Amino acid sequence: MRVSEVVGKLKELGDKIPLSSSDKSVIEAMYYEVFGRMFVRTSCNDCYRDAVIEMYSYLKKYGKMKEKSSYALKNGVLLQMAFGSGEMYTNDNLTDEAAEKYLAKNPKGISLFAVTPKDWRERIDNRMNPDTPLDETLVSELVKAFKVENATSDIVKDAFKTYKLNGKKVSAKVLDAHIKEAQSIIESETTKVDGE
Repeated sequence: MRVSEVVGKLKELGDKIPLSSSDKSVIEAMYYEVFGRMFVRTSCNDCYRDAVIEMYSYLKKYGKMKEKSSYALKNGVLLQMAFGSGEMYTNDNLTDEAAEKYLAKNPKGISLFAVTPKDWRERIDNRMNPDTPLDETLVSELVKAFKVENATSDIVKDAFKTYKLNGKKVSAKVLDAHIKEAQSIIESETTKVDGE
């Protein structure tokens, strides 16, 4: 569903009293669409109304659905990256990158998560070991991008920030490594042409 459709449906549901069982099923499905996690019914009689308000407020504030994360924190958990740091995460702003960065430093912090991917340890190992092999297709695409007139590193980086490798959005660190490789290829081609 598009954001405007969800907002319209939420307005309609917000005015309904009482909610039918089909309305509650719609709310549960929309909750997953908006936040990327399952709705958890509580003993509170107003939990569905609260969910409608939560979704409506989120969509009005951000204007988009939450990017789906493979991780979800337990209810009420506020994840602080480092003691005294202002960098904090809840399920509303948690990304795979932030969760994996946290778990790389604090593996025992896994107890704070309600949902994790099965391969979370492997993901952490890959994040801690930056010597991941370069993807030749991405390097080739970056070389082409740099050859466009007036293409700077910032322009290319911005253009490729949503690029996906193996179905996962490329991290800034991985993208930087690929950009350096592409620049060195262009530099060696330029040196060859100048030397001939």
